[in-house]
Formats: sequence, structure tokens, C-alpha cells
Amino acid sequence: MSSKSKMYALLIGVGDDLPYTIKDATKLYDTLIDPELAGYEKDNVILVCDKEATRDGILNSLDKLIETTNEDSSVLIYYSGHGGKYMSQHKFFLQPYGMTAENYATHWVMAEELTEKINAIKSNKIVFLLDCCHAEGMTQEGLLNMEGLAQKLNDKGGMWVISSCQDNQKSWRLPNAENSLFTECLLEVISGNHKKPFTEPNVTITDVVEHIFDEVPKRASKCIDENTGEPINQRPFAKFQMSENVVLSNFPRNLESHAATITELAPNIEKLDERGLIKLLDAMSFLGRRDEAINILENHKKTSGDADLLNILGNLFKEKYLETNFEEPGLVSLEHHKKALEIATKEEDEQQIYLNSINIAFLYLLLDLSKKEVRFYADLAFNAAKNYYYPSPEKFGTMGEACIYLNQLEKAKENYNLASEKAGIRTRMNLYKDAYAVYTTLYDDNKDDPFLIFLNNKLLS
Repeated sequence: MSSKSKMYALLIGVGDDLPYTIKDATKLYDTLIDPELAGYEKDNVILVCDKEATRDGILNSLDKLIETTNEDSSVLIYYSGHGGKYMSQHKFFLQPYGMTAENYATHWVMAEELTEKINAIKSNKIVFLLDCCHAEGMTQEGLLNMEGLAQKLNDKGGMWVISSCQDNQKSWRLPNAENSLFTECLLEVISGNHKKPFTEPNVTITDVVEHIFDEVPKRASKCIDENTGEPINQRPFAKFQMSENVVLSNFPRNLESHAATITELAPNIEKLDERGLIKLLDAMSFLGRRDEAINILENHKKTSGDADLLNILGNLFKEKYLETNFEEPGLVSLEHHKKALEIATKEEDEQQIYLNSINIAFLYLLLDLSKKEVRFYADLAFNAAKNYYYPSPEKFGTMGEACIYLNQLEKAKENYNLASEKAGIRTRMNLYKDAYAVYTTLYDDNKDDPFLIFLNNKLLS
């Protein structure tokens, strides 16, 4: 997924009565094709602005994406302009260049058309970013109910839809800013300027969502709306379905940094303390060298007596099991988590007790070994997490998952509600993946099942 030759983008800046939207799309284009930043291949990025961003221009560009991409491609679609809802007909639309109140019926791009085009793109790794604003006097009702548009586009799965603001909010460009607030924050994270230091080799969609959701409301609230005299309220909205954590930008210099960490620490493995050893393992994971990390842990003198390290080793084998569906790494993972639990129990380490117990319950279930053991370890995990003093997303997520095993679904909802309040997007995704696997194995895989709808709305929205 990180191969630049497989990364495609369509960037639309309508212009018209919003001339800065052209700057939004153009600046994003320059950032994506910059070899020192995102590094997309220039031929893979389509820029459609101003007079080219008509209805036909937008739809034809989507057709070009359909023709040039395949199952292995990742696709980023970005739109900066007006969006709206035709209230009387319950139609959602984007407003292309040249659309007016008189010609809307032949010039707008309706959500149904976008859905059809996007569904025709073979990749299920699609990110759709909507930087849409509505102004007074706009042709229709303005940017209402972007959640509805997101739902229409997202029903078929495999994509992320992120809009710059909520229902009945404007998407702002702050005073003296070159770009809209949403796009300004997007550019920061795509460029790797969202964290100091930024050490990961890729920027993913979860990085984008976390930065935008944090920064847009914060910066907006520091400015006053001259019309109301109140602080500006702008909160992005996202809806997505789990296909994978889509890579949007590559940073080879960070790969070099992790390689340097390995070069520095690997020769002194036996002398490293636990923190140094975990730093080395993290660097290897960033570079996709999981088997080497496993080998280090299996042969390190500290591992056999350390619950934390055994838990990491168990998780590495669990990842391998879930990727391959081969039974052997699943069984190996189970044994490591059992050993970690034994040590944690002796040391009265409640955190490691609940972390390893919930993993054991998960593995017993997916390996189809013993439902009785599943319930035993789920109950153990729930009580250890409940008794753990410090609140955290993983504590409440563990309790939520344990309740699924124990058929206490209302209590599971209570704990997932608590977890989602504290968790970032990345953690919520991981909670969702495990909860979905457990529930569909035990109960129902119908997408209309009320509990699955709850998980989707609570953890993936």
C-alpha cells in the first residue's frame, strides 16, 4: 500500500465565487507531487480547477480514475467548493463551476452520481475529503446534513468520507489565511508537520483524521464570527468502514531514522533495558521486520520472565495469525499470552492480567478451541480491568469486549461508550476490529444487526 506507483489522487477546486478553493486544490497538488513530501507520481494526480471543474469535468475525471486504477491502488479524492442539500427533493449535491439557481438541474453533481462513480473504482482503499462551505445566498440550502451525503457514499464499504464541518455549520477560511482551515490542517499532516518529532514512515488516514479533528475546532474557536459575535464553531465529520489504514504520504527520511535506531541498538540487545528493547522492536515493526522482532524476543534473556515482553510477543504472533489464518501462529500466540498471564498474576499486575486474558479469550474463540475457556478468560479480563485503578480506552474496551463473550450486550455498549469518549481514531479502529470479529463469530454477521450498527456508529464515526 505504500508503493508510490499505486497511489492516485483527484483534486477539485471549483473556484467560481470561492476563488481560494483553487488555491486549496493547487497547494494540495504541489504537496502530493513533491518528492520530498508525499511523493505521488505526477501522472497519478489529476488536478481539476476553475473552469475545468464543471459537472462534465468532475464526472470525466472520476471516469479517468476508474480507467487507470485497480484493486491494488489507493485513491484520494478531494473537493473544495460548495456542497448542499435540495431540501424539497432530499437530494445531496456538489456545486460545480458555472452552476446557478437557474441551471442547477443540468449542472449539479448529485450524491447518487458520485456513489455510482466511486463504486465503479475497483480499489476499496478510497478516501474522499470534502472541504465544502455554504454562504448566505447560496443556490440551495447550503451545506446541510453532510452526514447524509457521507452515509450515501459509504454504504458500500471500503472508504472514508471526511467533511470539513457538521450539519448547519460553515467551512471557514480564517482571517489572513491563504487556505481554508480544513485544508490548512490537511496540508500540515500530509507534509508530516502535525507532530514534532514525526518519526513514522507513512502518514495514514488515521493521522489525518486525528490532526484535523483536534486542530480545526481548536483554531476555529479562537476566532469570532462577525455576524454573531460568537466564537466560530466548526467540527469536521467522518464516516468510514474498515478496509485498512490507508497510506496517504510517504517519508523515506523517517525510514532511514528507524534503520539508524536499529543499527544503534541491535548490537547491544542483551544490554538494553525493557524500554530500549521496546524502542528497537518498534523500529523493526515500522519497517515491516516483524519476524526479526519475533526472533529477538524469542531469544532474549528477559522475555521469559517479563509479562510485558511476552504480551508483545503474543501480539506479534496474533497479528501473523490474523493475516494468514494459519493455525500455528495462533496457537503460539495463545501460549505466550498464557505465560504472560501467569507471571502477571503472580506479580498482581492487573493491567497485564486483563490485557492477556482478553487476548486469550479472543484466541480461544477464533481458533475454535473451547467456549467454556472463552467465558472463563473473558470474566477474568472484565474483573481485572474493572479493578484497574487508571481509566483508559483499553480498560473500557477490554470490558466491552469481555461483555460480548459473556452475552451482556447492553453492558458492552456502556463500556464501548466510555472507551470511545477517551480513544483516538486509531484506538477506536482496533477496538472495532476485535469487537466485530468476536460478535460475528458468536452471534450474527448481518450488517443490519443492531449491535453491529452500534459498533459502527460508536467506533467508526
